Amino acid sequence: MLDLVPNGSTREEVFQFAEEVSKTADIISTGIGWHEARVPTIVTSVPRANFTWVTKKTRDHLRSKGINTPLITTNRINHPSVAESVLQDGHADLISMARPFLSDPDFVNKAAAGKADEINVCIGCNQACLDHTFNMKLTSCLLNPIACHETTRSVTVSPSPKKVAVV
Repeated sequence: MLDLVPNGSTREEVFQFAEEVSKTADIISTGIGWHEARVPTIVTSVPRANFTWVTKKTRDHLRSKGINTPLITTNRINHPSVAESVLQDGHADLISMARPFLSDPDFVNKAAAGKADEINVCIGCNQACLDHTFNMKLTSCLLNPIACHETTRSVTVSPSPKKVAVV
């Protein structure tokens, strides 16, 4: 929906594309940026839900044409409260997340149980997920190193636990 590259798609082209896609699609995912773009879209320095306005503009345009195809938004939505505000503000119909589930595989369960404060929130560092992927290494997460290694590593309780301070 927003490619962020020189001479990229115009807003009018995006709107036209969304109209055409909605003729045969049941739902539209509105990706933001290309990896080749020089504009950061998913790193820590990007504010949470920073690009949902793009999905909202497309959603508003489609609704003005009587098109009710649901739109999914993404990018730096890493906490249930952020996702909920995006939905409540009418920026999208659904939220797409990936890296937050690497940092905490119990994200959904914790959110559903009202324990959002216990979620191991993705910090958007990209070091063990995207950097590994682009270097043909197994994806993981710096906040959850067991991610993507669940079948080859196990976490066990130490027979002699210690109290450790990390300074």
